[in-house]
Amino acid sequence: MRIVYEHLEPEFPVNWRYTRFQTPRLEPYWHFHHEYELTCILNGTGTRLAGNSVEEYGPGDLSLFGPDLPHTYVSAPESEPIDAIVVHFTRDFLGAEFFDAPVFGNVKRMLDDAPRGIHFPDAVPLLADLGRLAPPERTVELLRILVMLSRAPYILLATGRSPSVLHHGTALRIQAMMKVIHSGYTARLPLEDIAGAAHMNASAASRLFARSTGFTVSHYVNLVRVNRACQLLRDTDRSVSMVAADSGFGNLSNFNRRFRELKKMSPREYRANFRVELEAVAGASPRGVRV
Repeated sequence: MRIVYEHLEPEFPVNWRYTRFQTPRLEPYWHFHHEYELTCILNGTGTRLAGNSVEEYGPGDLSLFGPDLPHTYVSAPESEPIDAIVVHFTRDFLGAEFFDAPVFGNVKRMLDDAPRGIHFPDAVPLLADLGRLAPPERTVELLRILVMLSRAPYILLATGRSPSVLHHGTALRIQAMMKVIHSGYTARLPLEDIAGAAHMNASAASRLFARSTGFTVSHYVNLVRVNRACQLLRDTDRSVSMVAADSGFGNLSNFNRRFRELKKMSPREYRANFRVELEAVAGASPRGVRV
């Protein structure tokens, strides 16, 4: 994605930043910065974007974004208020070559992977503890968290390199189009309405969107709708046809086709697989890394 640069200052005296972020909702804000970002969602649902990765998020979502990786979170239309913990740090916040020591080999590999974005599916988020500690203990705790995360399974989010920066005015147009998509994807969404948010005609807006994001407008809308459908399939007992309609698909066969294209399985298979996994987790002892 091509987005705008965000400048961050470290928090004296720890040389990194801890933020408890609470807001009614998150709007599209494509940005990147030179620091690593560790974000844990405590409450709220929506779409997480990192480079060319577009995925849903919910409570417990924990992700690490490397330097210069474009990213944003966007609230779902019916999302509860957002509560998140965000930590920003540089690779040298403990010293120029600290993580080059062999004992931190796993952490070094994780930080090397972070420019593509990392999602930790099995982490139990307890980053809130950082806010209750004094600066020395807080820094030691952050190191402990990074070590534990480096030993946990994780998923790389984006493919390829991060794109270059766009002119600020163009980034604002992309954000405006994204806002229309994320606020209106559950209904019919004419391209003209999306383009109108950027004060452009449909063909020009389509070219700009594809050039700036790597997605056509229609493909991006389908990604957002299918991600919403996944959430409904997991969290509700609504029929597949109702899930399709509530996700913005007016045609059930089109929904099934798009879902299979993106998830490599049918909606019914997705729901069945999730329930099998849920039962397996419920019957097993607690697992995952506590962070």
